[in-house]
Amino acid sequence: MDDPVARPFDGLADALAWLDSHIDFESHMPRRRAVPTLDRMWALTSLLGEPQQSIPSIHITGTNGKGSTTAMATSLLMAKGLTVGTYTSPNLHAVSERLAHNGKPIDDASLTDVLTELACSNRCS
Repeated sequence: MDDPVARPFDGLADALAWLDSHIDFESHMPRRRAVPTLDRMWALTSLLGEPQQSIPSIHITGTNGKGSTTAMATSLLMAKGLTVGTYTSPNLHAVSERLAHNGKPIDDASLTDVLTELACSNRCS
């Protein structure tokens, strides 16, 4: 049976090209005249099912040591039997290494699925 949802991407390369078109999006927008808001972030979290309401999280920020701190926190939490998802940026070799589950990067098919879901939000039929 054919998939009733039109897919915007033929594969990972197309999905990554779409993602790349959004990099540094802010620099291509008209200059702000109003105070910045979180409206776009609220729309994204709504699209994703409000994960911030149900998923305990640790947000690691700063200038140096974020990668090491994230790796240590991941190891400690996994040692306690918890499931750990991480997002890091920037990537070193491939975009897929930014998203990980229990220290294992997302596979290409799953990354394509995630980007398809985001690209299709209210647009694909």
